[in-house]
Amino acid sequence: MGLPRRRLSVLLLAALAVVAGLSACRHSHSPTEGELPSPTPSPTVSPPFPPPLPPCPLPPGGGSGESCPYEPALFALQVNEAIAIVENEHPELFDFGHGRSGLSYLVRDADRYARGVAYVLSTRGFCAIWDGVEIGLKNTNEFNEQYAILTSDGYVRWGGGAYQSTCHPAWF
Repeated sequence: MGLPRRRLSVLLLAALAVVAGLSACRHSHSPTEGELPSPTPSPTVSPPFPPPLPPCPLPPGGGSGESCPYEPALFALQVNEAIAIVENEHPELFDFGHGRSGLSYLVRDADRYARGVAYVLSTRGFCAIWDGVEIGLKNTNEFNEQYAILTSDGYVRWGGGAYQSTCHPAWF
């Protein structure tokens, strides 16, 4: 009879262990401050790009936009930098799978791209305007330069190749 009692006591101990384990799992407590689930962060909404152009600190230039010869470009480097910034910071505006020489990619949204380049230039000490065809750029009213930063088939055109003319005096 010793054997069955031993089995009974082993079974009884095992049952007590199971019951003790279950009762330990059934406890409930309120979470402490450190245990509170962290709130799901709300998605950040990016401001639309580009923002409105800041006002030009210069008065209108007074030119007609008709006396605009082809001269050596003075602002081509700054235009290139502005285009590169827009390409790097707003890749959604470009189709990087369709490119030409250099960094001349297909533009998906020509208006936002051009207004974006004008905006970047305006944050770099220039007065810039996108007239729907070219960007006018000035830092004095003595002259402004004109840049066509899009090819006729919708690709990026860079500074030196984008330069069109210099207007005397500035037309805007």
